[in-house]
Amino acid sequence: MTYSEQVLDAIEQNKFSEIDELLEKASKNDEPEMLSSLAEELVALGFSNYATVIYRQLIADFPKEDLFKIYLAEIFLNDDKSDDGLTLLFNIPKDSDAYVNSLLVQADYYQTEGINEVAKAKLQEAFGIAPDEPVIWFALAELDYLMGVYNQALQLYQKLIDNDILEMAGVLIKRRLAYTLANLGEYEEASQILQDIGIAELDIDAQYDAGLIYLQAGDNQKAIESLNSVLEEQPDYVNAYPNLAKAYQLEDQNQDLLRTAQVGLGYNKFDETLYLLGANAAANLDDLETAESLLTTGLAINRDNEGLRLNLSNLYLKQHEDEKNIELFEEMADADIEDQAHWNMAISYNRLENFEAAKKEFLLAYRSFKENPDFLRQLINFFQETSDTDMLKLVLENYLKLVPDDFDMQELLASLN
Repeated sequence: MTYSEQVLDAIEQNKFSEIDELLEKASKNDEPEMLSSLAEELVALGFSNYATVIYRQLIADFPKEDLFKIYLAEIFLNDDKSDDGLTLLFNIPKDSDAYVNSLLVQADYYQTEGINEVAKAKLQEAFGIAPDEPVIWFALAELDYLMGVYNQALQLYQKLIDNDILEMAGVLIKRRLAYTLANLGEYEEASQILQDIGIAELDIDAQYDAGLIYLQAGDNQKAIESLNSVLEEQPDYVNAYPNLAKAYQLEDQNQDLLRTAQVGLGYNKFDETLYLLGANAAANLDDLETAESLLTTGLAINRDNEGLRLNLSNLYLKQHEDEKNIELFEEMADADIEDQAHWNMAISYNRLENFEAAKKEFLLAYRSFKENPDFLRQLINFFQETSDTDMLKLVLENYLKLVPDDFDMQELLASLN
């Protein structure tokens, strides 16, 4: 057994007091290749301090072997000794066989630090020296993808695929190509690539991403399949529930939508999207009690959610619960209330025969709905009922500009002149 092997054996048996002596014997007796392999294994096991000793010895013994300097520099960079690591890398000459490797390590460091422009400059320099090296294509593609330069990333991922390189550093290149296409808005092409890969070949996060891409591409059934696959494997994958609910909504599958919303809220009671989508599905199923419960619970979570409040207002209006409808907005300033809500309140006040309040709400809603014939017909009926002739004439004139062939309204306007 070599001394290098004895070092690893001592680590396995937790005989750490013996390691320093064994390392010294290994450095004096074992072949350089064996020592290099030992250092690599020590780094993988998390004993970079011992690997540092070996690399220092190898650098002293082989000062022109720059790869050892790169390996030591990587340890320094990972141990937050960036000055020492970068100094080693910067001192590797351009004519060294290891110069491209040093550029790649520098690029990785700067990318990790968020200094992406410098990282890209290092990779471009490496590409200029070794344009046929797939590792550089991949590194550039990944950095372009990170920086949002998707057109350039797309070309590089495609180049890797064209050269039959389908995986690198644990990344499935076709999967990354699909994500890049999706970021460029090419959802159909992206979804086709994912379909070719097959859901079974994707990990759970990729299955979730595939579901989003299918949803964007309009392939709702595939989105449902992907997102359900995610939830079968991991039921508490909370982000999948609102997107699955949206897919069901687009397919008018209200029963499945409601079930998804209720299960999803069991894992995340703060998901306001699920309250809204679930309530809409319940209303479509004429389960108004469940719809009201979801909307009121959602509003209790966030009183400022305008979508939940407006949908609850619509529900109260449908059920002729006019007092409840008005109470939804009574503590809010007019400027903070949506014009649709003003319209809803106008209807409720009118039913309750509070005509002054109804008029105020109708006029507040008018700014947004003055070109909506249905709204104007309601307003015409209101001013007829309240005998407000001047306002009635103004609204009639506006209405007839939109619906000039409504002869009943023409006759009504003529009778007022």
